[in-house]
Amino acid sequence: MPGAVARLALALAALLLVTVTAPLVARAEGEDDGDPPLRAARFEWDRARQHLYVSLSIRDVVDADIQKKMRQGLPTRIVLTAVLFQAGSSDPLATTAQTCKVTYDVWQEAFRIELTRPGSVRSQWTATIEGVLRRCADVTRLLTGDGSQVQAGASVYLHAKVQVNPVSQDLLAKLKRWVSRPTGTGTAAPGDALFSTFTGLFLQRMGDADRELKFTTKTMVPTVPPPPKERR
Repeated sequence: MPGAVARLALALAALLLVTVTAPLVARAEGEDDGDPPLRAARFEWDRARQHLYVSLSIRDVVDADIQKKMRQGLPTRIVLTAVLFQAGSSDPLATTAQTCKVTYDVWQEAFRIELTRPGSVRSQWTATIEGVLRRCADVTRLLTGDGSQVQAGASVYLHAKVQVNPVSQDLLAKLKRWVSRPTGTGTAAPGDALFSTFTGLFLQRMGDADRELKFTTKTMVPTVPPPPKERR
């Protein structure tokens, strides 16, 4: 009998231990799952070290369902927003964005792409989904800051969000206002009247979308192009 009581006491103790620790384990796992994944990116200066650019791929946001909708002629908008940080600091340095509107023209049998970036809006045509991905999802030399915002030799990274067909018209209106700002670089930075507004815009959730992903780029020291070779 005493042995049975002892076994019962051990079983109750084990049950209590599981009951107490399980929520803690679940919270820890949830925190890990909630961390945005790291993504490779390349940061590089222009030759004068005045403008900082980033290049990265967001092809994984355009899955098979999104591609199917494109082929069916449904208009598709891919919106990338990001905030630039220096490694070891939580203070934002600058913001950047890119929107890509894709529309299939049945008469031309091609996709019309309207690519909006800081300081520029370009229209292009392509006949294939691969062409859409190259122009919209292979982000190449996107302006993300300038020499007054980033210290020489400092490592930097981006917190970024990509949405496909965001529902919020407020988001799209604010992005249009942001990219059309008459500034030297087209990026909003500390001291700018719009900086806090757009930092909050980029980091907060702005309605639903067909697809959404968030990520943080790996930190790196931006590369600087070598000086031009002297002609002999």
